[in-house]
Amino acid sequence: MTRKISWLILTSLMVVALVLASCQPVVEEQEEAETVVGKVTETEKEGEVAEKAEEEAEVVAATATTGPRYGGTLTIGLTADVVGFDPKTILAASCWTVHLTNETLRTGDWAKGPAGTGEDEWIMPGLWTIEHDIWAVGVSWEWPDNETIIYKIREGIHWQDKAPAFGRELTAEDVAYSIYRVSMDPSCFGWPQSKLEDKIISVQALDKTTVVVKTPPQSHGAAIQGNVTEVRIFPKELAAGAGVNWQQPVEVGTYTLDDFVTDWRDQIGTGAYMVTDYVIDSSVTMARNPSYWREDPVNPGNMLPYPDRVRGLVIEDESTQISALRTGKIDQISGIDWDDGESLLRTNPELNYSRYLRHTSNNIFMRMDIEELPYDDIRVRRALSMAIDRDAMIEGLYNGNAEKYCHPILPVGALGDIFVPLEELPETAQELYQFNPEKAKQLLTEAGYPNGFKASIVCSNPHVDALSVIAAMWADIGVELELDVKESGVWTSIQRSRGQEDMLMAPITNIYYYTPLAFMELQYFNRGHGYDQYVEDYYDENLQPYAGPVYEDILRTNLHELVPYLVDLAWSIETPTPYFYTMWHPWVGGYQGETAVGRGNHGDWPIYVWVDQDVKYNYTGQR
Repeated sequence: MTRKISWLILTSLMVVALVLASCQPVVEEQEEAETVVGKVTETEKEGEVAEKAEEEAEVVAATATTGPRYGGTLTIGLTADVVGFDPKTILAASCWTVHLTNETLRTGDWAKGPAGTGEDEWIMPGLWTIEHDIWAVGVSWEWPDNETIIYKIREGIHWQDKAPAFGRELTAEDVAYSIYRVSMDPSCFGWPQSKLEDKIISVQALDKTTVVVKTPPQSHGAAIQGNVTEVRIFPKELAAGAGVNWQQPVEVGTYTLDDFVTDWRDQIGTGAYMVTDYVIDSSVTMARNPSYWREDPVNPGNMLPYPDRVRGLVIEDESTQISALRTGKIDQISGIDWDDGESLLRTNPELNYSRYLRHTSNNIFMRMDIEELPYDDIRVRRALSMAIDRDAMIEGLYNGNAEKYCHPILPVGALGDIFVPLEELPETAQELYQFNPEKAKQLLTEAGYPNGFKASIVCSNPHVDALSVIAAMWADIGVELELDVKESGVWTSIQRSRGQEDMLMAPITNIYYYTPLAFMELQYFNRGHGYDQYVEDYYDENLQPYAGPVYEDILRTNLHELVPYLVDLAWSIETPTPYFYTMWHPWVGGYQGETAVGRGNHGDWPIYVWVDQDVKYNYTGQR
């Protein structure tokens, strides 16, 4: 990626607003030269690659097993450090280990994915289709009215043999406690993100296997879904000092529990793995839970998991990631840039891969709640969007390997009934994605900024390339953009608190359940602090009551109808979303590029795959 940026900055950014036409002859000459060189060497390269691939295929065929294998260590490349160990303190997506250590009531059915029937890709963590789910810690549910949910809990599941539960059996009290701690406790980081009148009213462990939840009617469906797919089960002993009787109805906000799990040594669950070591910014190691209860959905009778250990190596530097994969230091990694992915496939044709769009796009958020800033005026927001030549960015930065329109719904098959193509949006919404600096200047003049203005954007190092291009484009309409580049941890803290003073570059989730949350006043994802009464009312009347398994089709239909309105608000400025690769070695058995098995799950696929140590030995000389 660096070589593309250098080219863009040297040939484009130093001139007025990326005047691409003036650079075209040079670009064509470079491309032609590269093609000629390719013609001279390509046949030889293809022959070498084909010969190498054939030899490696013979090795795999000679050593591959016919089924799952137990033992070994699965080593995964992590592009960022583990941020936390408890979804009460931070988004569950940032707590990688919790998806392997702590279970939910329901989970995705691995047998419905590529390893089985292929009905689901198991790539998007935010999608939830009832037909693709199975029960995990739970065994059934019922809702006798629109204010009650009853869950039955599976018997015979035991906590990992460590403090504070020491291998005892999981009960309904643990589930009631876990629902309270992340949905009803004022100390949970997510507490401010919904209105008090919309929160769960009470939770009770009626007996050893029964949990009763009371909700407001408008939140009934959302609670059903959230409880079964997002609530990670923790042992009730974590709140023992609070003296809560979970056998009685415990009402929302009654207890503020000091039960945060901040040390990896204290993480305990009923899941497939247990954390045994963690070195900050370096690695995390997990060992197989010998008492884990689940069977392989694709290979019934085989107890999960297969590897003895799962190890995550934190490798933030891209070149080091590539080297670690090439040399077999890591077995799998997601998030490989498109150009590095293509390079790897040329040099290491034995690698397996999947190409995908992330479920997030990087958007520019503008503080609309600060009077001194210009962004509350939609003309300013529209002008900034129209002053970006996204097509030029896609070609120059990504060589065509990106999409310019992914927000607020990702253009993937699983969201086809919600996604609204760009050409079907209202004309005013389509204009936001059309490069028109003259119209942008006109809008700024109408808004009272004929000479533009100065702006500052908080970002992190991975954003610098795209923002440098955008800064040059905005300079042509008089907007002087200063990049305030923060260290990763500082940037993360600012975006989580929505605490930027001007602009912020941050990811936004583009999958259907999360889509309206970026436009709700209190929500974490609304990083521009915007407010729109129509969206608030539409959510209350047409989305929130239908969230969950009861009315999922209605929810998706209503969200499809809202999408054009959301795009037209121009609350954030979307930048092109590049494609990425997931890549893995042939010795990772039973794996097809899955990343999230069910809604709310992030990186839980190691539960189901194995390491074929014979194949690995033939490639690396190591088991």
